[in-house]
Amino acid sequence: MEANKTAGVKALVADALESIEMPYTEDVIDDVFHAIESSPPLLARYNKECDRLGKMVVNTWGGYWTANFMDRIGEREVPARKSTLIGSYSKLDQPAPKPIKRLTEADAKVLMSDYHQQNRAALPVWIRECRYVIIELLLAGLPVEKAYAQAVSLHGGNPERPKK
Repeated sequence: MEANKTAGVKALVADALESIEMPYTEDVIDDVFHAIESSPPLLARYNKECDRLGKMVVNTWGGYWTANFMDRIGEREVPARKSTLIGSYSKLDQPAPKPIKRLTEADAKVLMSDYHQQNRAALPVWIRECRYVIIELLLAGLPVEKAYAQAVSLHGGNPERPKK
């Protein structure tokens, strides 16, 4: 998947952020999805993106673009309190580190494969279905551990197949 394929999600997040009262809190990802859910026009766009890309991809990139716009990161996963569109989200409670070096797609595939081989026993069987999402997260600058963790957390750590 090319990075520009998530341009619709990026624009959706930007519009949702405009509808949220400032200052933003560390719970801004939940706030963004709640804003989307509460606005029929934004929800229609969200559903269109879900039809096009799949809910997992839209939610992953929705969180990514929110964090990117805020220039923040977070490691604490918490259950969503406001939005029913997502199950959990990362509290954006830390400044984002400056990216070191952008990976090529070939580098991202190798990194993903190496991590999968080393951690296969601890990963859910369905994680292979998240391959292109993980590659995109790696290309966007997430460390491999966080890219895998984000793919798993979208399903609440559920070992069953991912929701589409």
